[in-house]
Amino acid sequence: MAGKEYKIIQDPVNGPVKIPSNFQGIIDSPELQRLRYIRSLGLCHLVFPGANHTRFEHSIGTMHLASLFSEALDIVDKDLVMAAALLHDVGHPPLSHSNEDIFREITGMDHLEAGIAIISGKGNFAYSSLPETLENVGINPADVVSVLRGNDSKLRILSRMVSGPIDVDELDYLRRDALYCGVQMGNVDHRRIINVAVKHENDIVIEEKGIGTLESILISRMLMYGTVYFHKTSRIAQIMTGYVIRDNRELFSQPFAMDDPDLIHILKTLENNNIARAILRRNLFKPILRVPYNPETLQHIRETMESQQGLNDTDYIVDVIPPLEFTGPGRVKSDLKVLRDGGATEITEASPLIGALRKTLENRHIIVSGAPWAIEKVSAATGRI
Repeated sequence: MAGKEYKIIQDPVNGPVKIPSNFQGIIDSPELQRLRYIRSLGLCHLVFPGANHTRFEHSIGTMHLASLFSEALDIVDKDLVMAAALLHDVGHPPLSHSNEDIFREITGMDHLEAGIAIISGKGNFAYSSLPETLENVGINPADVVSVLRGNDSKLRILSRMVSGPIDVDELDYLRRDALYCGVQMGNVDHRRIINVAVKHENDIVIEEKGIGTLESILISRMLMYGTVYFHKTSRIAQIMTGYVIRDNRELFSQPFAMDDPDLIHILKTLENNNIARAILRRNLFKPILRVPYNPETLQHIRETMESQQGLNDTDYIVDVIPPLEFTGPGRVKSDLKVLRDGGATEITEASPLIGALRKTLENRHIIVSGAPWAIEKVSAATGRI
């Protein structure tokens, strides 16, 4: 053999990762390289200074775990599931998930739809190099899209590996986010999960002996959401950025071709925008009121804040944590099945603990925060609640 058939990338989370020769061109594509400049956790680094890891390294780690998972499940189309894992985040806009809802308002696409268009080279992404790059190594871009969409029954197993109740995406990001944020609760046993996962009736289920490991992963997930992903200060920075984006939509018409430095540059050019300047200086809105959530209370708070004289709607934030849209077994990812007595059983029936964990994220609070220049007025308004 003239030379190695792979290269090595040193990953601080997964160790040395082998990059097969047919994947090197995909990794070197401009579309995937853009992810080097998009932080995985948006503005979380304003709370956890080490959270500067990117979607690029996460994509490499996810591809690596897809390789391990494929071998454990004897997957024939290993290259296909590895390509889908590698490209699953290629459509992320700046700051990742932080303001994806606003970018959807502007473009009509979320990061998955944008990623599918980039992989397919369609619409505004006709320039994408990925279709040709994939075809050159014998991978059909349409098959990659089908795996990511999860709408092809013939590829269901592969789809569940990349995006399912227990998937390679989460097995990488929980560990990676925990490491870079300096917290311990995300250190899950990914090898154990891969070893106790089996194929069953065109799905992936967990052997009964793996319930304990699965419980630990779900507990880690809940703790990471509470400690990192829904941290009140991170949420404040995220919503502040959203205020700026909404007021300057014309500057963000092509978010899926942008990266974090592009967005930060725009913030720097908005010299007269108080919120943009406050974000750059980390002079963030301050929490003033925290109360248990119920719909009537939320409506009352919003009406009270809106009626306060001399208070603009961008001078305060009314946030619900966890967010209202974050609900259901699909979002909490507790819709997994356990192989028991030859049949598949809902995980909540096999583990009362997991059934209780599903309810944990339904415990919400309303937090009202005020801009530094409007603290007194916001405090006065909340005093009437």
